[in-house]
Amino acid sequence: MLAALTALLVLADAGLVVVGLLVWNAYRRDDLTGSEAATFVLLGASAAVGVLVLLTAALGFARGEHSAARWAGVLARLRAGAVAVALVVVAIQLGATALAGLLETTGAIVAVVDAAVALWVTGVAARRTRCE
Repeated sequence: MLAALTALLVLADAGLVVVGLLVWNAYRRDDLTGSEAATFVLLGASAAVGVLVLLTAALGFARGEHSAARWAGVLARLRAGAVAVALVVVAIQLGATALAGLLETTGAIVAVVDAAVALWVTGVAARRTRCE
């Protein structure tokens, strides 16, 4: 059951990857500025990593493998740290306007929440698959 729910989160992350790609294409066509696109491109890139993290967690749930769940947890922590660093870099490189608008802030919040959900899921996977 938990593997199936994690698979749904994989699909949600795949949808966020599509959103990131659409924004990237709009940026490449000069429909969006760099500061408008930055957080959603970050969201898409983070979600692409999230797909791998959550697939690893789903594998751990499905097979009951603690090592897969632990590995997913390590990847989720690295992803969360990378999102935080990337947001700081975006703010420094593109200025406060890259995070200050409504859409830009929404993209940043969704990226952080998505990484936090992956941390929570991988933590549950590590606890549920622990050998007693």
